[in-house]
Amino acid sequence: MDNFDKFTELINYIEANLDNDIKPLKMAQILCVNEYTMYRIFTFLTGMTLTEYIRKRRLSMAAIELQNSNIKIIDLAIKYGYENSESFSRSFYKFHGIKPSRVKKEKQYIKNFPPYSFANIRTNKELHYKIEEHDEIELYGISKKCYIPEIKKIAPVFWKDLCKDSTYNHILNDYTAYGVIEYDEFFPNSINANYYVASKEHMPHAKKIIIPKSTWAVFRIDEISGDFFYNFSHNAYRNWIPYSGYNIRNIPELEVYNGPGHTEWWLPIESK
Repeated sequence: MDNFDKFTELINYIEANLDNDIKPLKMAQILCVNEYTMYRIFTFLTGMTLTEYIRKRRLSMAAIELQNSNIKIIDLAIKYGYENSESFSRSFYKFHGIKPSRVKKEKQYIKNFPPYSFANIRTNKELHYKIEEHDEIELYGISKKCYIPEIKKIAPVFWKDLCKDSTYNHILNDYTAYGVIEYDEFFPNSINANYYVASKEHMPHAKKIIIPKSTWAVFRIDEISGDFFYNFSHNAYRNWIPYSGYNIRNIPELEVYNGPGHTEWWLPIESK
């Protein structure tokens, strides 16, 4: 069975229900995970929230209907889940740059936002992992606010700058170092995160981070050059989590740097 069957089914379910009530529980059941994990997977794989994706698809389809039918704006608003024509018109204008009432009257470009295809991110690389229990972990970290899709660009530069700083370089080079990804408290409606460069050793100007006791899926990382770390976690999110029998816990995930050639990615998990 193709590992993308579940994701294709999810997109097909959304497409079939753009003008109906799209149920988060149903989408989570398609991926065989809980709702939080479903939102995490979708955001990580697509770089947008599921809510944003559905909104863009509905507005894209609404514009097509306005061009090709005589449907009233209020009926279109209700059809695509808006409470009234005013809120629909504001959202439509923000997305397309034109009011819905002007679509047929003006020769102006509108946006087409197509259904997402998971076929263009198809990879099936082997993953080496173990399941471990760990007590509470106390770390000290320097943080940077990140937009989640940009972490793969921001984190390496952040590490490089801190490792050059004489205040931190001996700690980060001589002891086990950690990258900590802490999702925004408003996730999935916000896709921001705090990224920490951290250590169990005290660091000047650092914030204390308490990682709760948890079960972890600990993945072995064989290389960390370029975008490999991001691509590796991308692979685990789409090819391991939906088939593993676990959900993701809502606590930070960890990159653990134990020295040259011994790097791990720790994903907090819980049984379904």
